[in-house]
Amino acid sequence: MASDLKKNEFWVKKMTVRFNAMNSKKDGVVSKVDLEILIERIIKFGKLNDAQAERIRKLLAKLLPLFGGETFKLTREEFYETAAASAGGNYPVLLGNAFFDILDTDADGVISYNEWAVYFESIGGIDVKDVRPCFDAVDTNKDGEISRSEFLDGMVNCCRSTDESHPSRFLYGPF
Repeated sequence: MASDLKKNEFWVKKMTVRFNAMNSKKDGVVSKVDLEILIERIIKFGKLNDAQAERIRKLLAKLLPLFGGETFKLTREEFYETAAASAGGNYPVLLGNAFFDILDTDADGVISYNEWAVYFESIGGIDVKDVRPCFDAVDTNKDGEISRSEFLDGMVNCCRSTDESHPSRFLYGPF
């Protein structure tokens, strides 16, 4: 599966968008510091209260092992390798659950449009006009919020799918 994914132009584009979204420092390497910056931006742009901010910061601990621990540093090529190698199995579900819990800043069990907009503002580089279409694509049942199930479907397919029509292409912004 891994070698097939890396040969697929669409999958590589998705991973490039994902890498760029996670590379907060824009230095060509994704590391713990990038994830900490993302968390702090979500706290700032989401105007989270102290309890919400503390909960979000603690959730970073769920993410770090999925990337290799406290000291991980992944170049773009290493990121592609890791993403392709971990696309099978339970990794995309673990990753999706960890990110869902972070993006659901009020912990009500769904990602609202406002929480989604904060996420996109936090990763930066995405035009505000693109936030709604990306939200609507992932909100597959069209109820105005993204459930854990919808988000996990998007994350699993973002990691595994080469289907260009799948809503997972919008998890990290349009391309």
